[in-house]
Amino acid sequence: MQFDELRFITQQAALDVVAKRGRPIPPTVVLPGPARTLLLTLPALPEEDELRHHVFAELAAEHLTGEQVPCWGFVAEADVAGHDGVIAAYGARRHAPHLSAALFGADDGLDEFVAAEELDPTALPFLHPLQHAVDALPGAQDVFDRYDPKRAGPETFDLGGGGQGGLPMFPG
Repeated sequence: MQFDELRFITQQAALDVVAKRGRPIPPTVVLPGPARTLLLTLPALPEEDELRHHVFAELAAEHLTGEQVPCWGFVAEADVAGHDGVIAAYGARRHAPHLSAALFGADDGLDEFVAAEELDPTALPFLHPLQHAVDALPGAQDVFDRYDPKRAGPETFDLGGGGQGGLPMFPG
């Protein structure tokens, strides 16, 4: 998975949550996985950053570290430059978290997302446990290879071709 794909998945999750849940949308953690993307809604997220931090630390330990998911996303309704909108934050191992936003349109759907920019380290501090969890995963290249086998080299994803990285050849 490329970082731009993570942006797309997180923004698509925001569109899906808005379409299926209506407003107000619950804060939602996006966990892309090799088989499917998991959306974890947090309808009772505490208001205090310290308590939020604790919630995200537990979530990170269970779903990111435990399952070795090397990336994450977060979607929430927010005030965007004085207007109602949705933020989409996302991060991955060896990539600083980024943030994008979209305003609600006339039909309560989302307008187009603005270009993403790097998330200021002091903004949304309760998301730090998610980034710390992916940064702490062992062997980043190995993790990404297990996560996305099409990027794996022959020594990691050998299908029996004698280390050549392909399927075994049998004489016809």
